[in-house]
Amino acid sequence: MKIFNDFFKYDENKEVCGLTKELNVLYILNYFENHDDNILILTSSLYEANNIYKIMKTYKDDCLLFPMDEFLTSVALAISPDFKIKRLEVLDELINNKEKKRIVITSIMGYLKHLPNINEDKSIELSMSLSYARDELANKLEEYGYNRTSIVTTTGEYAIRGYIVDVFPINCEKPIRIELFGNDIDSIKEFDEATQLTEKKLKKITIKTLAENTTNKPSSILEYLQNNTLFIIDSNQIEAAYKNLQTTIFEYKNSKNIDKNYKYMFDYEELHPNKTFKIENINSYTKNTILYDSKEMINFNSDMNALKSYVQKQKNKTIVFSLNNKTQINKIKELFPTAIITDKEKLIKDSINIICYPMNRGFAFENYIFITPFDIDKSARKEIKYKNNIKIGQRIKRSSDLNKGDYIVHESYGIGQYNGLKVLKVAGYERDYIELLYSGNDKIYVPVENITILYKYTDAEGTVPKLDKLNSSSWTKRKLATQNKIKDISNELLELYSARSKITTKPYKDFDEELKFAFAFPFALTKDQDKAINEINSDLKKPIPMDRLLCGDVGYGKTEVAFRAMLKAVLNGKQVAYLCPTTILSKQQYLSAIDRFDGTGVNIELVNRHITQKKFNEIIDGLYKGTIDIVIGTHKLLNKKIKYKDLGLLVIDEEQRFGVTHKEKIKELKNDVNVLTLSATPIPRTLKIAMSGLRTLSILDTPPINRYPIETYVIEENELIIKDAIYKELSRNGQVYFLINSIEELPKYQNILQKLIPEARIVYAHGQMEANEING
Repeated sequence: MKIFNDFFKYDENKEVCGLTKELNVLYILNYFENHDDNILILTSSLYEANNIYKIMKTYKDDCLLFPMDEFLTSVALAISPDFKIKRLEVLDELINNKEKKRIVITSIMGYLKHLPNINEDKSIELSMSLSYARDELANKLEEYGYNRTSIVTTTGEYAIRGYIVDVFPINCEKPIRIELFGNDIDSIKEFDEATQLTEKKLKKITIKTLAENTTNKPSSILEYLQNNTLFIIDSNQIEAAYKNLQTTIFEYKNSKNIDKNYKYMFDYEELHPNKTFKIENINSYTKNTILYDSKEMINFNSDMNALKSYVQKQKNKTIVFSLNNKTQINKIKELFPTAIITDKEKLIKDSINIICYPMNRGFAFENYIFITPFDIDKSARKEIKYKNNIKIGQRIKRSSDLNKGDYIVHESYGIGQYNGLKVLKVAGYERDYIELLYSGNDKIYVPVENITILYKYTDAEGTVPKLDKLNSSSWTKRKLATQNKIKDISNELLELYSARSKITTKPYKDFDEELKFAFAFPFALTKDQDKAINEINSDLKKPIPMDRLLCGDVGYGKTEVAFRAMLKAVLNGKQVAYLCPTTILSKQQYLSAIDRFDGTGVNIELVNRHITQKKFNEIIDGLYKGTIDIVIGTHKLLNKKIKYKDLGLLVIDEEQRFGVTHKEKIKELKNDVNVLTLSATPIPRTLKIAMSGLRTLSILDTPPINRYPIETYVIEENELIIKDAIYKELSRNGQVYFLINSIEELPKYQNILQKLIPEARIVYAHGQMEANEING
């Protein structure tokens, strides 16, 4: 923005103070736009680096975050795989696009990290008819950080079966299958990591290294940024972080008897950027300070009268409403008819300007006042676009991972016991087989690619099963008996579904408001969410009541799918009941609904044990009269006193967690209304009903982008590691649960954590607290 050229000054010998966090980023961005330098922004922690990255991302879509775990996490435990992949992506981007200017943000650990030598090419080039010995290729993949497995499903894995080499390169969307004829490459194909079936033929492939330290002459991140300029954020904090890091390394070496001269990373003094500027967040004034006067904008919490009054009081000021879309622009234009809709480079001084230019937080700076949607309403959110080129923890369309000794059910032979993977030579080729033990020490071998015919044995009572005997009729008899039991599903259920199939209901119509509601969703739908929404819409337009089971793991988007159906029901003049198994879940879903349905005019109420009798009576009256559109609650919703004016949709969250009595009452509600059941883990009977066609089924099997497998460590209590782990979660706007097995210890640990992480809001709760305490 050109106006900042008049105010911002850059002097390597002086530090900058007095800017808000938003202006810190704009200060750096202004330099970037007026110079040919690559920019490296240095912070004291990953938490701060990520915060700056999120602000910078608003203005520069191609800025890069170079994330690095804290020392103890990365050395004493294990390097975070997602951070490692991200770092390698950044390095690859910097090498392959040297002509493009970049802004990179990192922490002190990322700044000091040893990286692959920039002058050494660490990649494997393969093409058709090229000679490459199988063992040589395997050794190279090991050297480059790839892990050998039996089946390749995840970025960074490789597998060998005879003269077939499967590998999932870091730089590829799909894993690659390389077929060798002797030492010659006979074919290169992409394959599906879920089905293991080949898809697309390739002429050549480049496999890039997964190893970060492959040289005795490491490079630093500065070397990857030619013509670099370093912006240091809070130099005092960085100095303190570096001293703490040195102390931690010294103590760790002593505890492990590691040579004191061994270097994990560069020393701070070893690295020499071309230029360095310092931005301080704590105001100080010396002869070496460039001091600015700025303040963050207050939040008006949707009080438009307060906003109007504030703007009218600003005399001789240039007001700039920096908005995201046409709807926001029209709303502000209605509030301030004299406002001028203009461009960010053509601001009219001493006037009210409206520009379409996304910003995070507003501020008062010099004679300018910038106001953003977030300052007007805290709930204002930017659209978050998914981007994920790396597949880590890909969900596999096969049975759960096996451990030696697990009981397994084979489709043809029955219950056996898993005895590990064995390499057998068949027809001259070595292949991996799953060994299963049966009664009488009988064995069968299943090729790993046929693992989908195996199922992990489960039993509700946890009893140890009896192994089947090969070449006997025991398994066949048991299957027949089970099939007969399945056919004998409760007559009551059959009668219920038979009766429902004969009921006719008025088909639902589509409304424009549904599109507006969809556009307000800040995330891109997964393909499974989109499919489920279309399936439910189709059901609701039919003349018979819907009964659909929506299956999906926690966090896969079941709630958003349900909310779309709920809005459709309300727009068609119907009421919705959302039934939750616990008080906490009901409150959580209620708050989510209030936020999601904001601005739609839908009236939503909550019913659980925490509401007063007076409020409960008001809700009963509102449901009977039809003034309440959606009610969310626990089994208290099944109270006989509750009568609906026109219930059109019943949403049941985790039906299996309700008791027998509650399920009977739920059945009564189900008779003639549309029913949507949500479940992460449906009980076998519920799933069987869906699979049999009595109830339709939708599955959310696509994980959210950037969802990674859970990392579990069992270690001695260590405050530094706890601090690092919590800051890592806070850096991605996440929340942390800290579990303690003693109620009496809760206040003590709250104080400990508050001292470790002063920025965090820390509260505790337990089952013996009163309802008003938990709500508070």
